[in-house]
Amino acid sequence: MVNVSVVMPARNAGAFIKESIKSILNQSYKNLELIVVNDQSTDNTLEIIESINDRRLIVIDGPATGISDAFNTGLNFTKGKYFCRCDADDLYPLDRIEEQVNWLELHQNYIAVCGMFSSIDSKGRQLIQYNKDTISSCLDDVFNKGIVRTHFCTFMTRTEVLKEIGGCRAFFVTAEDIDLQFRLSEQGSIYFFAKNMYFYRLHEASITHSQANERRIFYEQTARDFHQQRLKTGSDDLQKGIVHEPPIKKIEKHSSFNQIKEQLISESWYWHKKKKKINAIFVALRVIKFFPFSLKSWKNLILVVLKVA
Repeated sequence: MVNVSVVMPARNAGAFIKESIKSILNQSYKNLELIVVNDQSTDNTLEIIESINDRRLIVIDGPATGISDAFNTGLNFTKGKYFCRCDADDLYPLDRIEEQVNWLELHQNYIAVCGMFSSIDSKGRQLIQYNKDTISSCLDDVFNKGIVRTHFCTFMTRTEVLKEIGGCRAFFVTAEDIDLQFRLSEQGSIYFFAKNMYFYRLHEASITHSQANERRIFYEQTARDFHQQRLKTGSDDLQKGIVHEPPIKKIEKHSSFNQIKEQLISESWYWHKKKKKINAIFVALRVIKFFPFSLKSWKNLILVVLKVA
């Protein structure tokens, strides 16, 4: 019997999907299935998937009605005891599934385990390690405070629990993973490992960066508001049939290039505050390597070099 099901929603993911698939199939843990939901791609996504010869790789058609429906299509097809998600442009560390399976087998009182994640750029170069100062711990109190510590794609979840709550909710055209984390946390305890479990790729074609900031912020905040409603009253507005309308106003989209720059600049000052000047200068130089024509990049390097820690 398959022990782990990995679901990969994919729509026009030809640029990165082969690398993403290989990061799953090359895992040290072999008793798995990878279900790619080809969400009616119009590029070469399907051709790339079909060129990979591995009996553990399964491709199914998606409804092309949003990321939540694509996720649920894959979830309903799963046979594994445990469930993971990997987006079609991201990567897993090679020992990730084995470590999480072993941990959940030993800790039957937890419904899921998750971990840290790193960002990478379009070329696969590692950028930032998130949650560097976070220790391993149970997340019950964190979720009760309305905080999401990590990306859902770092999760390994008991599949039966995901199916019991119905997977993602179609209302969330983005931030569906945040809503899902909160709803999962209401079903049982989740443990956080202070170890990298996922590589999240920043690029302009991703869902996060192809929509207006205002809509993204709206759905993220709504997920948090709904969580607090359920904790207080047992249900949220969506369950009551009350629909919250997202903003119509179009504003500037969230650029991955700007995000990479800001993250690296922030990273240089993280090390500066830790009194690790060499690390801070190294990261500041990386900013210039990525963005050599940015005045802000050069200004940041000068400030990092001159400012006393």
